[in-house]
Amino acid sequence: MANKLPYFLGFGTAVISFILCIIAYGTGYWFVSTDEENLFQSIGLWQACFNGYEHTSDLIGKAYYGCWWLFYKEYYYIRDWLMPPWFTAVQALMTFAVVFQFLTLSLFPLAGGNTNKTRILGITCFVNGLLSACLITSVVIFGVMIGEDRTWMPRYDLDRLGWSYGLAVISGFFSIFSTISITTYTLMRKYELLPDDTPKRALIPKA
Repeated sequence: MANKLPYFLGFGTAVISFILCIIAYGTGYWFVSTDEENLFQSIGLWQACFNGYEHTSDLIGKAYYGCWWLFYKEYYYIRDWLMPPWFTAVQALMTFAVVFQFLTLSLFPLAGGNTNKTRILGITCFVNGLLSACLITSVVIFGVMIGEDRTWMPRYDLDRLGWSYGLAVISGFFSIFSTISITTYTLMRKYELLPDDTPKRALIPKA
């Protein structure tokens, strides 16, 4: 029987990645202000907080106070500004990541069974890889665009990345490690299940 250490490492890091991803997904501190008097306070994937902010293109001159869901009618007149295309892309990627998180945690117990078939292991590797790609791509887009899109939030010099974003980044790293671990275990199982008359050295990549 193949050494299960890579499997347990992959499963454990997948659980940690799941917890961090869910917290990052649901909290509103991806980008925050460092000044309590700033008109902008914080924003997450689904919530934004302001302290009397008035948008220049808002013809009704409304001042925004408090924290509201991004799709609530309170932000109707500034929603296009709050959610530029790159931000919507991050929302979509993180939503896919959450779905893949649930799929991954559902597949891991099945993949760890004492079975002679490795298909479920391959599926687990594939889904985990998609999860890692979604997480890393989303945090890279967000991290780059807040520096490139200077029209997005007021007083850029008083704003910084928040702890929700940090958790998403850490979740991505744990997901990558989980993918590497379960892939290693899958290769070990495939090698172990080869028939005795099959030259197993064929699976070992040449230098």
